[in-house]
Amino acid sequence: MAEKDVSLSKKTIFLLVLLCLFVVYILRPSKRTSIIDVEGIVPISESELITDDHGFTNDLIPDNEPTFEQKLSEPSTQISSTDAVAKHSTTAPISTSENTDLPEQSESDTNSNSQKNDLYLNPPTQEWIDTQFEKALSDLGLHYNAVNKWSVCGMKTYYFPKINTIFTGTPKTGCSNWIEALLRAEGDLKKDLDPTKIKKVHGAISNRHRIPKMLYQYDDATFRRAFSFAVVRNPWTRMVSGYRDKLSDEETQGGAKRSIGVKIVSEMRGVDIDSVKTNHLYPTFAEYAEWLVKHRGNVNVHFSPQNETLCIPHAKYDMIIPLEYSGPLGPEVLKRIHADNASVLGSYDKSSDPRLAKSALYAKQWLSELNSDLVEELYSIYRTDFTLLNYSNFTHPDFPLPLHI
Repeated sequence: MAEKDVSLSKKTIFLLVLLCLFVVYILRPSKRTSIIDVEGIVPISESELITDDHGFTNDLIPDNEPTFEQKLSEPSTQISSTDAVAKHSTTAPISTSENTDLPEQSESDTNSNSQKNDLYLNPPTQEWIDTQFEKALSDLGLHYNAVNKWSVCGMKTYYFPKINTIFTGTPKTGCSNWIEALLRAEGDLKKDLDPTKIKKVHGAISNRHRIPKMLYQYDDATFRRAFSFAVVRNPWTRMVSGYRDKLSDEETQGGAKRSIGVKIVSEMRGVDIDSVKTNHLYPTFAEYAEWLVKHRGNVNVHFSPQNETLCIPHAKYDMIIPLEYSGPLGPEVLKRIHADNASVLGSYDKSSDPRLAKSALYAKQWLSELNSDLVEELYSIYRTDFTLLNYSNFTHPDFPLPLHI
């Protein structure tokens, strides 16, 4: 009888093992990928991953759903969280001390990256740029004046009478270097400047060239005969550059806005200002992003939208230079203002690939770590700036270039 019970027990165990194996087989994960959308994890098969015209994968694009780039070029469309951010699982704040070591890239990696879509390394035509600017204005319900009215421009627009040139210097678009070149062409600056003292060009030497201060000498008829230009930049890299240069503890040539950084830390952490100063506290990038959203970008001009500094729609510029193409386009401007021997050194120059510039790499890393809702809020603040040149998102392989082909 005992032997029969043992035999029955063995059979029972064997059946239970088979049952467990069957359950494991049924519940095993299939070869499917998951993406994070607004509501959580959505499983998708590899066949459902769609590659857009620019050669990168949009995680899941339903039929007739526009890509991120198409949405940027359509002023009436609001980008959703799943399009606006890289898919991620962490929302921890990022500090500069934790993210100063960027991944090392070999020469072969760099060459491979730079060949992803080198068509975008060719600058857009001015005609295309003009069309995009008109689209951005239309997004705001605005149109260019029939006649340029430079006299209403703000303090960031300059007039240099000897070279008959108007320039709007939007902060964090390489404006310091351009103002230096213009001052040299005008004959106001002859000595070499220490690169670490570049901010001196924003002092008295250029102050008198600000258009609001020249109205007693010149009128719109004079201004309309001048050559005019401005520089714009991808909003994401500009945002990161503003943080690195003005708010972080990183040493840069621009000069920190320490008082603003102290205010951000105090406001976002609920710490009194004296403690912030005493303990040498600096805002993290995440705190900076939350602060921008909290104030809807209505903060210091270094962080506010570019379109608010530009003199549009009151006047139309003869030339708009995307900072990403200052290398190939800069000499054309220098030639027009008779400053052929000058050079404009900014975040990008003709010897570097803008896609591998520090601010672009930091932007990809830091923005992908932010909460998706926060990134969507940031996009909504700078939406018009994206439309200005149909700028790429930080998830695009050719970020931060304009998508102009």
